[in-house]
Amino acid sequence: MGEPGETVAREETARQPLEGKDTKKDADNLVNKETWVGLSGTRQELDQKTLDLPELPGVYVFRGEGGEILYVGKARNLKKRLRSYFSSNLSPKTAVLMEKVRGLETITVDSEVEALILESNLIKKHKPPYNIRLRDDKHYPYLRVGVADKWPRVTVVRKIQKDGARYFGPFTRSGAVRETLAFLRRIFPFRNCSDRVLSQTTRPCLDYHIGRCLGPCTGKVDEETYRATIADVIKFLEGRHKDVRQSLEKKMETFAENLEFEKAAKVRDQIRALDEVTVRQKIISPDMKDRDILGIARGKDYSFVALLPVREGKLIGREGFVLSGTASEEDSEVIAAFMSQYYPSASLIPPEILIPCEIPEKRGMEQFLKSRIRMPRRGPLRDLVLMANDNARTMLAEFIPKYEREAEENRKAMEDLAEALGLPRLPRRIEGYDISNTLGQEAVASMVVLSDGKPDKSSYRRFKMKIDGKPNDFAMMQEALWRRFKRGLDERARAGEEKSCKRGFGLFPDLIVVDGGKGQVSAAKEVLDQLGLDIPLAGLAKRNEEIFLPGRSDPVLLPRASGALFLMMRLRDEAHRFALSYHRNLRGKKAMESALLEIPGLGQTRATELLKSFGDLDAVRKASLEDLVKVKGIGPKLAKKIIEHLNPSSRQ
Repeated sequence: MGEPGETVAREETARQPLEGKDTKKDADNLVNKETWVGLSGTRQELDQKTLDLPELPGVYVFRGEGGEILYVGKARNLKKRLRSYFSSNLSPKTAVLMEKVRGLETITVDSEVEALILESNLIKKHKPPYNIRLRDDKHYPYLRVGVADKWPRVTVVRKIQKDGARYFGPFTRSGAVRETLAFLRRIFPFRNCSDRVLSQTTRPCLDYHIGRCLGPCTGKVDEETYRATIADVIKFLEGRHKDVRQSLEKKMETFAENLEFEKAAKVRDQIRALDEVTVRQKIISPDMKDRDILGIARGKDYSFVALLPVREGKLIGREGFVLSGTASEEDSEVIAAFMSQYYPSASLIPPEILIPCEIPEKRGMEQFLKSRIRMPRRGPLRDLVLMANDNARTMLAEFIPKYEREAEENRKAMEDLAEALGLPRLPRRIEGYDISNTLGQEAVASMVVLSDGKPDKSSYRRFKMKIDGKPNDFAMMQEALWRRFKRGLDERARAGEEKSCKRGFGLFPDLIVVDGGKGQVSAAKEVLDQLGLDIPLAGLAKRNEEIFLPGRSDPVLLPRASGALFLMMRLRDEAHRFALSYHRNLRGKKAMESALLEIPGLGQTRATELLKSFGDLDAVRKASLEDLVKVKGIGPKLAKKIIEHLNPSSRQ
């Protein structure tokens, strides 16, 4: 997608997820219900126990020997569906799954819709290995319009929140969302500054002078006029370009009638820019309806689903999504899995969705999405689906080799590292540790994780050192490792079996890497020995990128172009970055608190509340008396002291 106007923009209001609507039960409540029925035993024992299951809609979870979740499924009839798993006519993938199953949990719900909601929620939460999964290596970006704010602005975010804002997306290319944002700023003059900057600004910025912002900071624009601009932004992102053009034309005519020709000319330029985008959008649906068109292409290990959004009969973009775990699944199962996992967090579900093949339990999916689902068999709509399939094949050819190449490069790096360090198995999970402090002050430790060679940021952790004030990196590294692995052992003990811990601190790495040489490695080894842990350990020294191992005086030297060395350096540098950012944050916070604590009558608690409310010392200094008294624990008398202390010129 080369042009901003060609990017897809789908809208959502204040992010009300499907499972959060009044007509459906909240999925999180369902997950935590105590009405799950747990069964365990061999395959033969489970086969007999399923005879007693109810013939009602529900969700089932297959667990392995260690309690890990292997597969999550839904059923219109729990008993009938689960009985089918114990027949002799199973697909190869299902047969392998059932050989590993040692536990089964079920829950009955009121309808197929609730079953779809709960299944989707559980798959996203647990990522079972035998489910078809929409790949989510990162949070896709959205455009957020802060309609709940007094002076809304448009920003790029990667997480939807229930904050009264409107979100558009997701975009599968971060470049596409930023192109769209840049284009919006060319046409619509909304503010780009943060709320904090807006509250502190005393004169307009360059954007105001060049016509890129109406300048709410100047007081020269009323809220109604500004919100009219934001309304046009929303219409544009919804694909309602015709409505936007009519709004701009009306505004231009009003300016012309009032002899404000300079303003009329600016609006004329906005209309021309809008027309440039609209002209490039191809009308592919004469009925001018809003719909999504899905296409599918299959690879060896992955599938690709193309989504073509049509708004007012015009194709406004193209997005593509990779799904894993699809090798032995039918197209219908892949499309159904995509719809149930994608649409609950999508911005807008159009009134109609065209699909390339019939899906199971179509009626329940329509009720779930509140949208008509059609598989056209002939005519213009069938041609649109075929076009979506062509797009899916094109994107598959572009993206899947990239995934496969990266996976192969990471695997080769892990294999080379295992061979060089004499590891007992492939280091699929590697944890890196680093220390950051200033002469022992505000000391912190970081723990970062590579999973299959890729950063797993959800597993990153940071520790504020209790050994503060003493510049002893060895002791600090020992403290960090002790706290991390002691907590992991405690979690494993609570779980009952070591194998049952598949996430959190109870999940141990295949390799530990500390930043440093022999001294750091020896200190780390002492902790592992004390805890009775036999986990491979290495240290990476910065000077010559030497790798040190416990009990070996000579370092391991890997070739400079080695993928294994690059993997180690990447981990070390990421651990350093993560530790340093936390240390700087604490150091800056302490400096600001120290300045506030010099104010008579202001203690630690109130100083912390001030920083929470205003963000930094400069914002506190510029705050008015009315703003300060809104902070918990700050009265008018203390607020006046704060102003006088931070602004000596204000004293009478």
